[in-house]
Amino acid sequence: MSSLDRTYKIDTLPAEEDLSTFAVPYTPEVFTEEEQQYLKPFFSNIDRPVFIAQHLPEEVIGALSSRYSRATQSLRRLFLKEYIDPIVHPERQKNWETFSEKEKKEAFATRDLFHKVIDRLNSGEGIEAVVNVQRGRKFFDTWLAQYGDDSIAEMGNIHVCIEGASIIAIKEFQDKRIGISPLEKSTRYVQFWEKRPDGEYQYIVPGEIKDSPLERDYKEAMDSLFETYISIAESHLAFIKRKYPKGEDETDKSFTNSRAAKRFDDIRDILPWGHQSNFAMSGNGRAFEDVINRCLMHPLGEIRWWGQQVCNELEKVVPSFVRRPKTTRGAEVQLYRHNMKVLRDELYKEFIDEDIVSRQKKWVQLVSYTPEPEIEVIATFLYTSGATSSLADMRQQVKKLGSRKRKEILKRILEERKLANNDAQRPAVRFRKVPRAFENAHFLFDVWGRGSGYKDLQRHRMMTMERQLFTCDWGYDLEKDLLESPVLPEVANALKKVEHVYKKIAKKSRYVAQYIVPYAYIQHWYMNMTVREIYWLVELRTGPQGNPHYREITQQIGAQATKAAPDVFQGLMTDWNDYSLARRESEKKIENRLKQIATG
Repeated sequence: MSSLDRTYKIDTLPAEEDLSTFAVPYTPEVFTEEEQQYLKPFFSNIDRPVFIAQHLPEEVIGALSSRYSRATQSLRRLFLKEYIDPIVHPERQKNWETFSEKEKKEAFATRDLFHKVIDRLNSGEGIEAVVNVQRGRKFFDTWLAQYGDDSIAEMGNIHVCIEGASIIAIKEFQDKRIGISPLEKSTRYVQFWEKRPDGEYQYIVPGEIKDSPLERDYKEAMDSLFETYISIAESHLAFIKRKYPKGEDETDKSFTNSRAAKRFDDIRDILPWGHQSNFAMSGNGRAFEDVINRCLMHPLGEIRWWGQQVCNELEKVVPSFVRRPKTTRGAEVQLYRHNMKVLRDELYKEFIDEDIVSRQKKWVQLVSYTPEPEIEVIATFLYTSGATSSLADMRQQVKKLGSRKRKEILKRILEERKLANNDAQRPAVRFRKVPRAFENAHFLFDVWGRGSGYKDLQRHRMMTMERQLFTCDWGYDLEKDLLESPVLPEVANALKKVEHVYKKIAKKSRYVAQYIVPYAYIQHWYMNMTVREIYWLVELRTGPQGNPHYREITQQIGAQATKAAPDVFQGLMTDWNDYSLARRESEKKIENRLKQIATG
């Protein structure tokens, strides 16, 4: 089932395929016996790379999952460190000596109560002995299986954590637009130079090339990328500090944090799509069923393996939500998705002339958009105030108004964003979203950008966005400061080595070759957005914290959309300022906020 051949015969359910070849390298973390007792009630397992957080307040799970983006430690270790240790060892807190006797007594009482709760949850008479879980499962089994009422599966939410997946696999999960809220470890703020417990760098060797001559070439090139990433880190940081010296309005902490963030932001483009990371998803049962179906027939074995692992883990905690991916019905859905990929490739080869080589635009090209978008926006905006006019008749009336009056109507709508609280500044106004009526006009963009830019922009859910396979064919691009840095020759040499190996693997499989492509290489995708999404994307992603590369992409999106439809975009607030040191102002603001919180 892994080959890209169309088939309509189901011999073995994809969920039962032997995918051991594609299992990711994973060494279970070592926890003491005491730590295990604290972890078991709250996680579906403590020794596998896929696990579910459970029996915790939503705010705790949300905070833990969010820590993935800025932490190098595993989620379970973070839970022990940040949520358990302060309770079971209150005397280890930094400010313990300042506690009053009453506060110390209360802390020890909380510790004793916590131990009683943990003992009960670990006794085998945990939450299922108190709540009638079986009744709930029976309900979902009946309504999902017998009546097909899929919408009820949206009422159950699950928190799934994955550790050690390639970014290729993580992007597949993130590509699920509705029902899944994803968060991954940030390459902009966290280092990736630590080796795994087995002594290897943090990357995946695709099962498709294991034990083949390509594996040695692949590992040599990947090791070279990570060795370069490590060797240039301190030198480039020193260069950044020289180029951007500490300002008079900066503290030592904000200076250190912002320059370190800038360093990682620049050198992350050396990282390949096959590097490993941690990832958390919050989603409903219906969405997880769909994302499992997406994975189980994917051309890449690793993604199929993750689909199996997620399905198996969910089956232990919420079995009624994931029964169908392991049935013939689920297999038929998976087969359909697989065959659609095959058909697309067949039609491309049959009807598209591959000898026509497109030229890259810098970085955006507006391909098409809704004719007279202002009419669509105004008509649907006024529609809900009416009771007698059809939408077609209302569109005709708006069309007869003429361009001057339509422009004035749009101006009055958009000015309301600035009138609220008498605050017309971009940081405040951008959170006041333009009305939903602005979703009725669409703009289609062809986009080129570094892989890191795609990685950041893919997170926007309310657009249609699809990419071509990650490739080295468009060449690479680097941040301006990296191009000026003394480490540039090392970077260029590592990228050249990788490009050679990429071409060798691509002859076998362009899907597999994606793993070795560094973020620096330019990728190609399209973005189909409504006017409303363009407002949100441009006003968010051109802000001071944005990476310079994706700021340029979103600035071009805003500029081209405004040129095509100036009346609709007359309220668009694109930030054109230069923020070469993106995190400086943000770190200063964080420092000020922390001071305000500390002083009450």
